[in-house]
Amino acid sequence: MSGSADGLWKRAGRLSAGRWKALLTAIWLLARARLVHRSKPIKTVLDRFETEGSRTAATAAEIELIGWAINSAGSRVPWRSDCLLQAMAGSMWLDTIQRGYKLNIGVRKNPAGELEAHAWLTSGDSVVTGNLSDLQAYSPIPLETGIARL
Repeated sequence: MSGSADGLWKRAGRLSAGRWKALLTAIWLLARARLVHRSKPIKTVLDRFETEGSRTAATAAEIELIGWAINSAGSRVPWRSDCLLQAMAGSMWLDTIQRGYKLNIGVRKNPAGELEAHAWLTSGDSVVTGNLSDLQAYSPIPLETGIARL
């Protein structure tokens, strides 16, 4: 077994039952998000975020667990699991526990002058998925009224 694979197994062996359950939940939700994204037009995908109602924001512990699980699983699943799919999976999870969230999509120019887009999910003032060290460099695109589920 390679050194990196050996390290992965050692880290996996230290996970609590709750972390394992969260990781498996994240894999399942990333697979669902991939299927939805692949089978529906982007307008339909984004319309999924449009709802009415009022929900409370997720707690710091919920945000940490969901963000960790989706980020960890997203970097290891064998299918494309970029920022939009991670935000979709996070929103599905927050729907399950009836917490509020908002989809954010922003753009920036990279050093080569090319446009880059990024999606992130927030609950209250906290980033759940898609948290980058330079997130403030992305200019949010105003999405249609009602995209937030807060």
